[in-house]
Amino acid sequence: MIRLVWHTVRARKGSLVGTFVALTLGVALLAAMALTLVSSVGGGGGRPTWYVDADVVVAGGGTVSVTTGSGEDRETASLRTATARGLPSGLRDRLAGLDASLVLDFAAYATAPGAPGDTVRPWSAAALHAYGWVAGGPPRGARDVVLSAPTAHRPGAEITVVTGRGVERFVVSGVLRTDAPAALYTADAVAEELADGRVAAVALNAPGTGPAGASTPSVMSLADAARAVVGDTALEDGSVQVLTGDDRRRAEPDPDAERRTEAVALLAATTGLAGFVSIFVVSGTFAYAVTARRHEFGLLRAAGATPRQVFRIVLGEALTVGVLASLAGGALGAAIAPDFAARLARTGFVPSDFTARFVFWPVAAAFGTGLGVALLGAWVAARRAGRVRPVEALRDAAVDRRPMTTARALAGLLALGCCVPLVAVLVANPSADAVALIMITALFLIVACAMFAPLVVPPLVSLLSAPLSGSSGAVGLLAGHGARAAVLRTAATAAPILVTVGIAGSTLTGLGTLQAATQNTARERITAEALTIPVTGKGLPDASVAALREVPGVSAAVPVTESRVYVRDGDEPEGWTGYYSSGADLAAVLDVPLVAGSLADLAGTDTVAVPEGRWELGETAELWLGDSTPARLRVVAVFERQLDLSETVLLPSRLRDRHALPVADVVYLRLAPDASLEQVHAAAAAGAGTVVDTGSYLSAAGEEEARVNRQASVAMLGLSLVYTGIAIANTLVMATRDRAREFATIRLAGATRRQVLWVVGTEAVLVTCIGVLLAAVVTAVTALGARHGLADIAPSVPLAVPWAPLAGIVLTCLVTAVLASVIPAALLLRRRPAELAGVRE
Repeated sequence: MIRLVWHTVRARKGSLVGTFVALTLGVALLAAMALTLVSSVGGGGGRPTWYVDADVVVAGGGTVSVTTGSGEDRETASLRTATARGLPSGLRDRLAGLDASLVLDFAAYATAPGAPGDTVRPWSAAALHAYGWVAGGPPRGARDVVLSAPTAHRPGAEITVVTGRGVERFVVSGVLRTDAPAALYTADAVAEELADGRVAAVALNAPGTGPAGASTPSVMSLADAARAVVGDTALEDGSVQVLTGDDRRRAEPDPDAERRTEAVALLAATTGLAGFVSIFVVSGTFAYAVTARRHEFGLLRAAGATPRQVFRIVLGEALTVGVLASLAGGALGAAIAPDFAARLARTGFVPSDFTARFVFWPVAAAFGTGLGVALLGAWVAARRAGRVRPVEALRDAAVDRRPMTTARALAGLLALGCCVPLVAVLVANPSADAVALIMITALFLIVACAMFAPLVVPPLVSLLSAPLSGSSGAVGLLAGHGARAAVLRTAATAAPILVTVGIAGSTLTGLGTLQAATQNTARERITAEALTIPVTGKGLPDASVAALREVPGVSAAVPVTESRVYVRDGDEPEGWTGYYSSGADLAAVLDVPLVAGSLADLAGTDTVAVPEGRWELGETAELWLGDSTPARLRVVAVFERQLDLSETVLLPSRLRDRHALPVADVVYLRLAPDASLEQVHAAAAAGAGTVVDTGSYLSAAGEEEARVNRQASVAMLGLSLVYTGIAIANTLVMATRDRAREFATIRLAGATRRQVLWVVGTEAVLVTCIGVLLAAVVTAVTALGARHGLADIAPSVPLAVPWAPLAGIVLTCLVTAVLASVIPAALLLRRRPAELAGVRE
């Protein structure tokens, strides 16, 4: 049997190329996505870059944790925050009593145009990592600053620095180059003053130790001594951490943490999509390849082969091709993963230094998945092939007498059944996150449409070919008859078009609808006539806000600072958005839909406004602030769960001090009719800001969101659509190559070579139209589902169908289908009809 399988593989190596290509590229796609995802998970670790030359680092807590269970069943879920707490007052003095050299590291907000970095650090902290001078020297006076390269500023230049205190003038004393995060270095006393005395970390070096960070006995003793000074209580509750070795990295800021989290979510979705596409295409290709060999199996049965022998031959061929193609696909995926990761880094979705590294198990998983899907697809078709009756060997016509099998119907019903719970979740929990379920629903709908395609192909072909019967005569008639007669071939060749257009249509329409709803919500929410936004850096200091309030005609200038907060979601912490502002002033610039309480009570340091459904008015909300500080806040207002407020809390401005950046991300302005716009613009410019009207701001924000969505779409769909595009060509080439005898029959009946090519091209157009129509059904259901899911949480949800990109994708599918059908047909038709009729299958 093994020799027979190997003989059939060698004899049919030309026709097996299609299945080999489909599986190789499918495994490559899955392996590349899996490697990229694995490389992104757990990022941000590695060796320290700031505290390189410190044996021990004592820093404030930077982790939120939820612990469940007890004893051996105790489990802790932790999440690293973007910023860390400052050290408790007095700890610096106690640590100074240790037998070690000590560096106090302060970190305060500061940014300057044309200079990298947004943090000011004491010059003494520069000794914690290697650096080299580009020009100049260290700061000597209170107005001196050292910048990180690259920068166009040179020693002696006077620059404007925006700090938490306001806009200040400094003189560049030097420029250095370092692998540490970019920062602005000032004299130690100035950095301490700008940080309001808040110590970010204390770096300790034991006397006489070797390379910093090495786990020598002296370092371990120093770490133990530091822990004794800190105390068990602070260590256990996570307010202080004592770090050595690579753990020192946890004391350093991680500005890419949020982007890394978003990248993991994006890559998880991309990998899931790649898995679906690979499985869909590979299983369909193998199943079609077996089905197309019905005539051959009939001959084998007529020659005495048993159904079991036919079954084993098919599985043996699938195993041979599957192993070789999966090996090639795994190697190809590992080769293209780094380039894909580099492209992601250039789009800004992942940190600039992100790369995909080789890990064995994702490639092995892709290999196993590809081989398993190939065998499963071949197994299903092989069972049917084994039941081919010998008399069918005498039938040359590729007419499908029972295209809709029981297994196919059950698979279609199962796919439709999987949509029901997803839709139920969406109806019960409308939110922006729940809309993602629509994308998963679309995948199940694609499977269902593919399974039930044999039922809808005949009526669709009749409908689409009706206009051709009069205009094209025999060509239209033959094309329509061929597509209707070979239902399985038509369905199989339309399937890659269905998945290509269906995935693109549902994803792009879903993202576009979500963006349109978000923009409408923002327009309804903001009632301020104008906004002040920072020209450089992350925000506007309080001094700039105070200056705006002094301008005649400014009836309200309400600063809002955005920060991350964390709430408990079951057994793990979850990141939400927190906005710090004055509750009494928010009502003048924002339309917050309250259901209970009053924003006027949002004051002090122990209050909060929350979305409905989680806390009640008057209850205590327990959460963590952006620097991991736990907070127990009294709920003074409850607002509706709308699109932009579903996972959001409003916090009093006084609570921002020492827990978030001391600057405002945006200042909402209410202007009286007699307000002088020149004075408003002048005050904003003096405070490192610029004034924009609300409409322009929202338009710019919408364009930026559209750009991000486009990049996300390219990142998520790019390789998958390229693969499905190749699958379209591959499937149609396979289908056309197997029609040699059919073409010979048409030619012997009197048709010219050109007429046959017209028939083939017309069939390709019909197949494309069928795939597009089925994809349109999927897209329509997706769009309506997204609209329904957002209807209760947005003032209006217009359907946003990206007609231009979808038209481009459809046109590409059409051109690919026509060329992939006509070119191989033209090559076959170069032979004489009699010779073509004798082509071996």
